[in-house]
Amino acid sequence: MMSIASATEPSGVIVAVDGKNYYLHTVVRGDTLYSLSKCYNTTTQEIVAVNEGLTASTLKAGNKLLIPYRKLDDDSTQQSNKYRLHIVERGETLYSIARKYKIAVAILEEDNPDAVATQLDLGQELKIRRSAIGYTTTREIEREKRNRDSNTKISVGANEHIVQAGETLYSLSRRFGLSEEDLLRINGLRNHREIKAGMTIKVALPISVTEVTVVEQPSDTLQTEQHEIIDRDSAEAEEQTLMLGEEYVVEVQPVEVEFLPLSKHHTLKMALMLPFHVRDKVNPNYVDFYKGLLLAMEDLKAEGYSIELSVFDTRSNASHISDIVNFEAGLLDAQLIIGPVHENELRHVLSHAETNEIPVVTPLADIESLRSPVLFQMQAEEKYKYDKVADLFDNSREIITIYASNNDWDYAEEIKTLSKDVAVRRQLNFEFNRESFLYVRNADGSNGELVVIEDLMRSPTHKLFVVVASNETDVDRILTTLSSTKASLVGRSLSYGDYVVMGNRKWTNMKNIDRQSFFKNNVTFISPYYAKRNDEKVRIFDSRYVKAYGTLPSMFSYRGYDAAMIFCRKMYEGLDASFCEETLCPLSTGYRFRFEDGMYVNSEWIREQYRSNFTIEIE
Repeated sequence: MMSIASATEPSGVIVAVDGKNYYLHTVVRGDTLYSLSKCYNTTTQEIVAVNEGLTASTLKAGNKLLIPYRKLDDDSTQQSNKYRLHIVERGETLYSIARKYKIAVAILEEDNPDAVATQLDLGQELKIRRSAIGYTTTREIEREKRNRDSNTKISVGANEHIVQAGETLYSLSRRFGLSEEDLLRINGLRNHREIKAGMTIKVALPISVTEVTVVEQPSDTLQTEQHEIIDRDSAEAEEQTLMLGEEYVVEVQPVEVEFLPLSKHHTLKMALMLPFHVRDKVNPNYVDFYKGLLLAMEDLKAEGYSIELSVFDTRSNASHISDIVNFEAGLLDAQLIIGPVHENELRHVLSHAETNEIPVVTPLADIESLRSPVLFQMQAEEKYKYDKVADLFDNSREIITIYASNNDWDYAEEIKTLSKDVAVRRQLNFEFNRESFLYVRNADGSNGELVVIEDLMRSPTHKLFVVVASNETDVDRILTTLSSTKASLVGRSLSYGDYVVMGNRKWTNMKNIDRQSFFKNNVTFISPYYAKRNDEKVRIFDSRYVKAYGTLPSMFSYRGYDAAMIFCRKMYEGLDASFCEETLCPLSTGYRFRFEDGMYVNSEWIREQYRSNFTIEIE
């Protein structure tokens, strides 16, 4: 594993042992005996002598070491003992740094008089008073920030706003109900890059340029405002809605978020939010996801990346998630958020993520109503589900839909939509009475004329059979009927028309279906995820997983691995326009993202084609 050694910093804690003074040093990643000796102006032999059993190989992060104390007169050394040095990273403010070290903002300002609370320069050096670290809670820091914000707001006009750290042209336009062009124009700005934290901007259009006529309303229901923003957290507001009098206009804002890549030597702070417990019961699916993600962390560290992971159990509880977002430093300081997994939980995270331009990866949800330019949906988008099988519905095949007494009507409706432009379509009913029978399906769903199955199969036209039966016994009998009829024709050297069966993904969870019938009938499945266990990468992953956890991985394990491998790497490589131009494949499932309708969605479904030679083709 590659790593970047950090400069060893001296401890400010001095202890007395047997009448002698020692520095009490807590080992951190990157410390070596040599760096410790240089830091404390001693020798490696003296350090080893006072720490029994200590060697270069036993030196581990978290160890407590005694270092011989020497009083130094050099002022810079005394300063080094009193303070530790912090290098400002992208997006950091005094508030986020205060939360990290659990230190009061007032103390940071006292020790760093040139620092501005809401606007720090990338790479700026800050002194962190060692004696004050850990003595201020996150809640106290948040209270300090709210008090300062409220005092600041008093000094600005009703139609003005002081830009806070992390706010962008996009988020400001959404907050104040103005277009981005209007915000730039009324403030005399050329582009979004000129908006800086700490500056005062106008957030209302002059009356002279307003073209909106306000419909008079009773004063207790609507004030004379040009725009009323409907709260995004209300049940009705899934997208930003502007109320113009009595008319409602839904606006989809353009992308205005820029994810700047981290340099390779920086540590990525990642937050994982999963419902490990629901009603006090462990959810094994999300435990599997977490286990897969941990294996990805091992691989990323071996590639030289440094990642700090904070894990949160959301419990599928809205108030608990709100507390995490408001008070937990591991979430507030995160540069990448994976989770939550449910759409109704995401809304509590997105406001914070948008303000601070943090990517949020939802690994399993199919998002229906939420939209955000920081949101990445890993689950394959539903509307692209059948793109991979368009060739089966291009009029080159006759579509034959087979119904039974119980049917999957959602699936039937999907097929109906897909085949609406196909010229040749037939609908049949299946019944079993000691043997299998097919009938023409009448408009009212009743049985019509009996269909001779062998004649149906011998027809030279290319066919696509779609079985919409939902009962697994019926599905198994239909597939067996088709394959046995084909085998009978082949055995008598009779020809038959080429055919494919369009499979319902639910079949793979049915226990009573003979899997060999998938191969015999050239069944095609469309799936959001596929892990081919004889694939080399999957085989190696499975072996590591079994060794680490004593059980085979699930699809949740694979998705957890994929989520970390894709997005942790991209935090360093860059989440820019090129991200949507490549197919990403950590294991065996590919992901291809598109930015559409206000968020990033995965458009890549998997086509599994079972062949009669007992092989599976994956596209």
